[in-house]
Amino acid sequence: MKTALSVLVFLFSTVFLLAQNAEEIVQKNIENTGGEKSWINLNSIILKGDVALDVNNTYPLVVYHKRPYHKRVVFIMNQKEVLNEGYDGKNGWTYSDILKKNVVVPNYQPDAFDSDLLMYKKKGFTVQLVGETEVEKIPVYKVALSKNKNITYYYFDKKTYQLLMEENKEETLIYSNYKKINGLTFAMKIVGKPKQGGEYVVTFSEIKINPSISEKQFKF
Repeated sequence: MKTALSVLVFLFSTVFLLAQNAEEIVQKNIENTGGEKSWINLNSIILKGDVALDVNNTYPLVVYHKRPYHKRVVFIMNQKEVLNEGYDGKNGWTYSDILKKNVVVPNYQPDAFDSDLLMYKKKGFTVQLVGETEVEKIPVYKVALSKNKNITYYYFDKKTYQLLMEENKEETLIYSNYKKINGLTFAMKIVGKPKQGGEYVVTFSEIKINPSISEKQFKF
């Protein structure tokens, strides 16, 4: 009985330490990329760049985000904006090649304006340090963010606490070319690898912090 109790105490202590270490890793990442207060004060953003869908298809890209959560992602094709993804606060939208107009996406599940890592406890998430590994030969911490059986894995550089990779149920995202803009640090290059196959590369050339964005941008 005494041995069993000792084992339970050891296991509890191990879980506590893993959670504590994970909390510290996430906290350092938030601090090093601008700090919680600065991220909370981010109310709108416009990102411009290019998206390479494959070797032969690269398009200019513009992304609009605005609190509480409105979203507009457009590709520039033949000098015209084509809606890739939009969210007006109620419905998700995309452009239909067949109907030649924007249409509502059935069962659309919007993401969030903020990263799930920001104030994750208030959102009902828990974190745990899974272990240490490497991403492109860089030593990293692997941290699990969990809520309602949904788990996302984040890989943080052990030296800088910069986020290098993210794995969720839909895709793997690789972040690089970080740049500080108005006190906030952003990955200027994102490589996406969907679970169903394929790969795309997003490269940002310009990011505007807290710009004025007309509500018309979110009427699809």
